[in-house]
Amino acid sequence: MSAIAVAIGGAALVGAVGSNMAAGTQAAGQQAAANTQQSMFNTINQQEQPFIQAGYGATNRLADLLGTSGKTGTAGYGSLTSNFTPQDFLNNLDPGYQFQLQTGGQAIRNQDTPGVGALSGPALKDLMSFNQGMAATGYQNAYNRFQTSNNAIFSRLSGIAGLGQNAASNVGISGTQLGTGIAGAQAGIGASQAGGIVGATNAIGGAAVPLGYLMSGQGGGGGGGGGGFDFSNLPVNTIGQPGQAGS
Repeated sequence: MSAIAVAIGGAALVGAVGSNMAAGTQAAGQQAAANTQQSMFNTINQQEQPFIQAGYGATNRLADLLGTSGKTGTAGYGSLTSNFTPQDFLNNLDPGYQFQLQTGGQAIRNQDTPGVGALSGPALKDLMSFNQGMAATGYQNAYNRFQTSNNAIFSRLSGIAGLGQNAASNVGISGTQLGTGIAGAQAGIGASQAGGIVGATNAIGGAAVPLGYLMSGQGGGGGGGGGGFDFSNLPVNTIGQPGQAGS
């Protein structure tokens, strides 16, 4: 084989290897970018998990208390949507209600005793009016406490559920943004690898034509390599130099 053939083959080999190496380096960089973005998403997701899990718990508890979860045996099931009952009235009475009722009634009796007598009609009427007023006031106060307590429970659980919703939204937004970047990097890896294959193929394929001319003896020096190779016989741009096709 002539020196020219060796040079052409060597140049083709160097070009092919260099193209593959460049493509590999580029693909490695794109893979590193994809890995970095995946790591960023994993970190964000991990940091948001406590809020997401707390949100799940608060949402589930709200569903129980609102009576929408279907878990009828759960403590407090439906309590936030139930009507105000006599038991709720007793549970929410002012701790001093009985004391106020007793002392107030005694004051009415003491007031009426000197004039009309403690057991007289007017005295009993005053006592009944006092008791009715205390009952109405006590009922309203107990109802207000019932509503305030329920609203406080709902507000606290809703706030925690909202934190979980915001955390989940942050993870979703980050996943969309970083996922787009990862997909782009992965597409770039494929393009780089394909580019390397094409470059290597072109390098080797570009050498095939002059080598074929040379080995077939159409070069001026034949197989001995002494006379040189006549590049003017090659088609235009076959080896990167303009020439005239042989006639």
